[in-house]
Amino acid sequence: MTTWLAVMAVMAAAPKAAPKEPLVDALDFDNGTVLSEDSGSFGTGVGSWSAWRLADGDPTVGWCSPNGTLTGTFVWQLDATWRLDTLVLSNESNEEESYPGISSKGVELWLKPEGGAFTKVGSYTVPKGKKATFPLKGVLAKQVKLVVTGNWGHEQYTELAEVDLLGARTTPSANKRFAGLYDSSYGVMKLEQDGDALYGCYGQRAYLFGTVSGPTARLTWLEEDEEGAVNREGAVTFAAKEGGNLWGIWFLNGELSGAWEAEKSTSPPDCTPRKTGRVGRSLQTSGRVVLYGIRFATNSDVPLPESTPTLEELAAALKASPSTKVLIEGHTDSTNTDAYNVELSERRAKAVVGWLTKQGVDAGRLSSKGFGKAKPVAENATAQGRSLNRRVEVSVVK
Repeated sequence: MTTWLAVMAVMAAAPKAAPKEPLVDALDFDNGTVLSEDSGSFGTGVGSWSAWRLADGDPTVGWCSPNGTLTGTFVWQLDATWRLDTLVLSNESNEEESYPGISSKGVELWLKPEGGAFTKVGSYTVPKGKKATFPLKGVLAKQVKLVVTGNWGHEQYTELAEVDLLGARTTPSANKRFAGLYDSSYGVMKLEQDGDALYGCYGQRAYLFGTVSGPTARLTWLEEDEEGAVNREGAVTFAAKEGGNLWGIWFLNGELSGAWEAEKSTSPPDCTPRKTGRVGRSLQTSGRVVLYGIRFATNSDVPLPESTPTLEELAAALKASPSTKVLIEGHTDSTNTDAYNVELSERRAKAVVGWLTKQGVDAGRLSSKGFGKAKPVAENATAQGRSLNRRVEVSVVK
């Protein structure tokens, strides 16, 4: 008994190990990872069966090779050095029933550390129509190359539904700088950054505003007519590529609509970013505004400290228009149950109302409602879509 008590005392006195950082998918675009090279696909851009679909977080749509090509090579640029523990390869959603043997069979993984060269980590066999998990034992990588070497017998096409690389960054992810001039898919684009607040413009009457979170930026984009009324509005998320260029995906009416590429430029823009008054102008012209700068920890209804600049701008806009009444809306992604998402979004909306009233905004002008996942601005199937759906919106009550 004495010995047992002594052992227990030693165990109680021993320092506890720090909890491990949870593993996340290093290939997730929302983690700042960009597909930098691919050998070709049946689909194009960010559409179905394109190479980008390999790591979009949606296992129901993946990559398919071009007709007559049974192999594929893909390279991803990671935002930082990652320690990788697990490789997950999925053939689950491949069209095996209609195209027997179309599933990928042989896959090679090559990793490149910062300043090094690609080294082959292993060759893997993926079960037909199924998912397989392979341990990696904490290997380091700044770039990832995946080579599909063949399929299970189909003579024209090869498919692979999803690739996940689970791990953690070796150092915390700092906020990237996105400010600059760019030749973009939609004209010359100018971005300015103040802390984690990001705002910009493109074309003659098109504007962007949102926030930077680590390696990615989430923004609302809107286009105005000659009278200043908003005629189109959606969401976009950008990641920074090597060399300072940007690559993003944009959504309209909740649907993934295309890629948004932007290369560093010296061309003068045809517009001027709106650094101040963005919230008030959007409320005035379109009757609502999407706010990505109001953030909460997972499962929390307490605004994080970095939410303060956006909250202050909202308060200033409401004080400048004292007769305007607004509804504070909380929105979530599709993770968790419907009932939980509605309850969490309601608590978050009420928290914003509480913050505004403490700053002197009349509580009688403010109401709140949680919509949960009911009003997505992007597809919940993808990780980056879910990120855009987690937001606060403000709408004018007439």
